[in-house]
Amino acid sequence: MSLIPNTPYEVLRFSNPLLKPVVPVLLWAVERLGLWKTPRQGSASDITQMGVLDNLYWVHKSKNLVRLPEAELQTSDFITAGQAQISPAGSDEAQTVALSFVGDILRCHRADVVPDEVYAEVADLLSASDITIANYESPVTTQPLVDEVIGDAGPPTECASEAQFDALTRFGGRQFDLLNLANNHILDMGAEGVETTLSVLEARGIQQVGIHEARADPVRVKTLERNGITIGFASCTFGTNGHSLPENSAREVLVANLSSKHEAPDTGLLKQQITEARQSGCDLIVAIIHWGYEFEMFPRRAQQEAAQDLAEFGADLIMCHHPHVAQPVELYRTREGDRTVPIAYSLGSLLWGFGHEAIARSLVLQVSVEKTAERARITDLEIVPVRARAYAVDGQVFQKVERCSASVGR
Repeated sequence: MSLIPNTPYEVLRFSNPLLKPVVPVLLWAVERLGLWKTPRQGSASDITQMGVLDNLYWVHKSKNLVRLPEAELQTSDFITAGQAQISPAGSDEAQTVALSFVGDILRCHRADVVPDEVYAEVADLLSASDITIANYESPVTTQPLVDEVIGDAGPPTECASEAQFDALTRFGGRQFDLLNLANNHILDMGAEGVETTLSVLEARGIQQVGIHEARADPVRVKTLERNGITIGFASCTFGTNGHSLPENSAREVLVANLSSKHEAPDTGLLKQQITEARQSGCDLIVAIIHWGYEFEMFPRRAQQEAAQDLAEFGADLIMCHHPHVAQPVELYRTREGDRTVPIAYSLGSLLWGFGHEAIARSLVLQVSVEKTAERARITDLEIVPVRARAYAVDGQVFQKVERCSASVGR
């Protein structure tokens, strides 16, 4: 017997008793007819746009992951694991910085995490980098913790205590250097959750992107400097599950219409930040995007077009998450031919609460950056597959992250 559920479908709850017998029959019919093996066209990702058929499609793919891409998707430059050289290294006197990116971090409501143990088997992988970056989705709160409930009553609530936050963000005597907070769960505990999360990050010296501290401040781009190299970060989420901050709040979550069922992704806010980063003299510009379609193993063509447009506009590296599964990394060559921009369409969930091989698996993307007198550029990247695994000690269930084997795909 599995220590944690395999898929979200296994823990699905219905507030409407009429749905409980109907949904399995409808899913049986979908599976019997062989429908939705490829992404359903015109489906919604944002909860505020989801209708009955969108919800049924979500339930279907939470049980049967969508493993095939849209026919229009261009996959020739996709890789799924291994190493790639982006540009030749320069002189030995060049300044260098190493970056590590991971996907979603969510508190597991069905297992616990032990400080310094949850990442013990991958700590060396993360510690090898100068800057480590994750997407953090469980707001820290002083309110009573709420269990994650997946069902028809609305999106699940994610949250964590301060002690759980520390266990989720520390490894090998270090902690993540930067956390993306522009995601659909950041407002799950309201304004208090936002303020507490920001206070905890400030107390620990962790930088954040995705929440704008003052509406009056026109500059939204955040930067980090290491080894003489300044990196600018543009961040945005497709939505916040229908939640919003009070009108008089000094905070602003960076939200744009990125996953609409009616129109192409709106990248204007990301482009504004990329422009600000360029004007600020950043050596490298990273776009961090929370978007996409859950439980689909490939991005949509509209996402690909938008990401490639951001690369042409000036993003040097594009890191994405939200689908809860790992998707390929594209090595996109700009039209001028002077840059190759890695686009990670989904790094997956580093930690969540399900044991399915594709949901528990995520990617660590390691990037080497070099700065010479001419410019800064990415020289190498490595994709390292990892997975979350549940284990039991004296009847209590815990989680940890470990390396997993994967073949190189191209």
